[in-house]
Amino acid sequence: MADDVRELLLSTTADADPSTPLSAPDLRLLIDRLRLRSDRLHASALSFAASHRGALASALLRAASASGSSAALESSLAAALSPLSASPDLSDLKVLGDRLLAARRELAERHEHLAAASSVASLAARLREARAAANPLDTAAAAAELKPLLVDPERSGQDDPVVFGLLRSDWEQLVDELQVGLAKNVEECVEFALEGGKVVVRAAPSGRSSGTRGVSGTRGVELPMALQALEMIDALDYGMAKVADLMMKHVLVPAISNISVAVSVEVLEEGGPERSVSVLSIVPSEEKDNKDGSNLYSRITDILKFACKFICFENSKWVQSFAKLTWLRISDLVITHFLSKAVPNEASKLIEFQDIVRSTAEFENKLRSMMFISPDRKDDNLTQFVDDVEVHFAVRKRSEILVTARDILVQYNYDNPLESNDRDDSVVDLLFQPEKCFVSKSALQLMKLVHGALKSRMHVYHPQELQRSSAMLPGMSYSCIRLLCQFS
Repeated sequence: MADDVRELLLSTTADADPSTPLSAPDLRLLIDRLRLRSDRLHASALSFAASHRGALASALLRAASASGSSAALESSLAAALSPLSASPDLSDLKVLGDRLLAARRELAERHEHLAAASSVASLAARLREARAAANPLDTAAAAAELKPLLVDPERSGQDDPVVFGLLRSDWEQLVDELQVGLAKNVEECVEFALEGGKVVVRAAPSGRSSGTRGVSGTRGVELPMALQALEMIDALDYGMAKVADLMMKHVLVPAISNISVAVSVEVLEEGGPERSVSVLSIVPSEEKDNKDGSNLYSRITDILKFACKFICFENSKWVQSFAKLTWLRISDLVITHFLSKAVPNEASKLIEFQDIVRSTAEFENKLRSMMFISPDRKDDNLTQFVDDVEVHFAVRKRSEILVTARDILVQYNYDNPLESNDRDDSVVDLLFQPEKCFVSKSALQLMKLVHGALKSRMHVYHPQELQRSSAMLPGMSYSCIRLLCQFS
């Protein structure tokens, strides 16, 4: 403002000296100019207030609210400090602070208890809804959602409130009842003939079954729905276990152990395609198994295709669960009834075993394409066995030779070789001594047996196979020599 007055003075007086006294006309002119400028400023302020009326009103309201809050805070502080006004002792302030902290802790605990009670009520309501659900899929989905809330694998549950333990027990009972009922439902959909060799798969249990009445109140659900519900509660292996055992007992064992059987598959539509009935039978056949096992592998493949299509519905997880329960036993049966018997007795016939190696590899490749065994070849039990055929041959040969050696040593007496007509055969030239010694007839036959075994290993054609089988034969020769020393 002082700068504006100085500017007006300079513009009013012709004299540049600001200390020169003003005349009356100059003063009147200065007053007029000040009044004119004041009017302009007032008009500008009114115009700005009119154009920004909303913003100014909001600012004034906020200022009034802040003023009211400050007054309320001042009143609260005065009320809190009023007990100290009568006494100058500062210990009362500490007591008051402790009371405030205790009140805050109590309030926080009550909030926690209220939240816990609300959670318990919510979990209990969800459990009741799960039990009352008419669809087993809804029950299984609810049980799966409640599992992470009630079951913590990293905690033992000993520090949890009793009510959570009761809810957890209720959930476990629900899951047990559900998986037992669904497993029973699966068993009723897959029926096996008492005489064996036949399995009947229905899309839903027959009218005679009671289904999963204990959990959801239904009279039984379709097979895929039951398997899906079992998968939701991580009980698929439990639901598949009995079906897999019965499939092994009534279908796979007869198909593998018998050489004159065939597989027959029939699909019957009873009441429409959705109510189809699939039947697999093991029937007698005049066709014998091939030496390479192709007929045997074809029967097993047909059975597993039937299981994957009509029991597992070509669902990869269901197929893998069924395979986990059956494949190890299937491979053991194939090894016992076919591959171990097909191991050659002579080294010259090992090359003929390659047909079995090829058919076995093709069989496991088919199972791999069906997702029945893992693609990383860790389940290639049969291929691993046939690849080690030279080792199996050497083990069998060693056992046969040891049995023959024991028979030789037991049957023959150690007579004086001088009385034998085969004296020349009993004379042995020593390597580092000029003298000669005589051996018994049994010892001579034993040495010939060992020599023949060592020569037979040279009939193995591949260098790698020769190295693997040769590793077994020195132990066999050493065992024969130990037998000779024991009987000498």
